[in-house]
Amino acid sequence: MKFNDLLKTSAKNLLRNKGRTLLTIIAIFIGAFTIYLTMGINTGINNYLDQQITAAGDNSLLAVYKMDGSNNIIPASTIQEYDPEKSSAEANVITPADMEVIESIEHIDTVKPISFLVADYIQGSSTTKYQLNAMASGDIDLELEAGRQVNNEVDGFEVILDQDYVEILGFKDAKEALEKEVTIGVSSHATGEQETVTATIVGVRHFSFIQAGMTIFNQALSQKVLEIYEVGLPENLKNQSFVVQAYLEENLSSEAIDTIKESLQENGFQGMTVEDEINMFRMVIDAITGVLTLFGAISLLAASFGIINTLYMSVQDRTREIGLMKALGMSRSKVFLTFSFEALLIGFFGAFSGIVAAFSLGNIINDYASSTFLEALTGFQLIGFSWSNTLTVMGVILLIVFLAGTLPANRAGKLDPIQALRYE
Repeated sequence: MKFNDLLKTSAKNLLRNKGRTLLTIIAIFIGAFTIYLTMGINTGINNYLDQQITAAGDNSLLAVYKMDGSNNIIPASTIQEYDPEKSSAEANVITPADMEVIESIEHIDTVKPISFLVADYIQGSSTTKYQLNAMASGDIDLELEAGRQVNNEVDGFEVILDQDYVEILGFKDAKEALEKEVTIGVSSHATGEQETVTATIVGVRHFSFIQAGMTIFNQALSQKVLEIYEVGLPENLKNQSFVVQAYLEENLSSEAIDTIKESLQENGFQGMTVEDEINMFRMVIDAITGVLTLFGAISLLAASFGIINTLYMSVQDRTREIGLMKALGMSRSKVFLTFSFEALLIGFFGAFSGIVAAFSLGNIINDYASSTFLEALTGFQLIGFSWSNTLTVMGVILLIVFLAGTLPANRAGKLDPIQALRYE
């Protein structure tokens, strides 16, 4: 028998027991559907995180934190010696001396402090004032809905507005907000006296995992806000920073960046690139999708036992037929292939239908999500499909069903034709 004849024979044999075959296909369908949809979610989210990294630029910047005191960056198991000269807050502050140590590390060009700014409120065209979370520009390019990045070289006060502020500040959309002025209220930490600063909106940002929820000030505006906040403070409490930006030499390899991180750690600091920060989100997503994939794998395991049962019963039902075929000259290998093809056909139809169903549902979910709860995340496709995922799922399932089918197929191939013809 030729290959096509074996395939046709296998297909006809499956149709003899439509109900049994259909139930086995459904079990594989569930596994394929679950795994493919889960892999799509993982791919979609990771693609978006990759976009965030690409938009922010390369890994030529390191955010450096001090590993001391009550800072969460320090391992919980590390016990620090009490220093009466330092408060727990001061232990986390990066001092000018610390910045000199960081800057002395090989391949680090310059170090600049990043200030988390304390502002009382922001006010737009309406009379209502709103609380504000803001920070100084860290020379990271943000993905913008409209406008441009802030200019840190000018004396004018510029701000990139978080998208959530556009409508509540009285602007119709992001484009209308551009070049409009907002009033920012800032109080002295020591005296409580409040001053206002007027700044120009030069951009409106999309949601991003990088500096999430923050409105960004240019350096001139940041310095002005700090001056107002520090009025009346002792000199030792001014110009404090809990994180600094380390600017690295250009075109460093990943190995060189790892060496810099190790040197920082030896000196009591921790350095993180944008990719490092986003990878923390990636680890959580991978863990969640891994659990969901496990459920699909369990379904496939159950389906593999279903295939073994289906083919064993088929061998038993067709014992005399197998004996007749072998008596007429069909070789053991071709009998084996006939039953193996039956297993592969069950796996193929189950996997194919599961993938098609997951793909169709995924597109419906993407369309719904992009117009509702993910509308603010421009460019975020919740479920991303790829040929690599498709081929992986299909290949793994076909391998599983082939292995599951080898036991009954091998039994069929070993049947003695004389004994099989006598079987009742």
